[in-house]
Amino acid sequence: MIEHPEGVQLVPFLGERDLPLLRGWLDRPHVAQWWGDPEAALTYAREHPPAMHAIIAVEGEPVGYVCWQRLSAGELSAAGLSGLPRDHVDVDILIGEDERVGRGIGPQVLVALIEQLRSSGVSSVGLATDEDNHRARRAFAKAGFTLFQVFDEGGRRMCYLARELGPDV
Repeated sequence: MIEHPEGVQLVPFLGERDLPLLRGWLDRPHVAQWWGDPEAALTYAREHPPAMHAIIAVEGEPVGYVCWQRLSAGELSAAGLSGLPRDHVDVDILIGEDERVGRGIGPQVLVALIEQLRSSGVSSVGLATDEDNHRARRAFAKAGFTLFQVFDEGGRRMCYLARELGPDV
């Protein structure tokens, strides 16, 4: 378990234990609005490498989910993101507990994850969100992400935000 300021922790995701929790969050309106099909997200979580996703906990209480992955050159190109470095890591994050949304947890988690990824040699991190998801965009900006590109996906306008990982986080 990785401990971070103000009691934020990244707890290893354990499939069978944590899938029902993730399912509950995916069904909540404030998450479902942006995450889409919960079955697709659960399948993705089941198949995701164990060391590349975690439950977000605050003072021991599960409040969200974060996962990260390296994208192949082909995936970057297909998404129109070929300008990103080959070692770029893509992140997905959700705060599932309604009362924890807007409390600064997302930016704390992203900064903690950035520290972890930078120490493993990653030079760039990014994430996508719907153009209309202003709350997420503000949270990502607080963690140092800036707009890299706007694109269309499934009829929705999306923003891809990125952050280069230099020597200072």
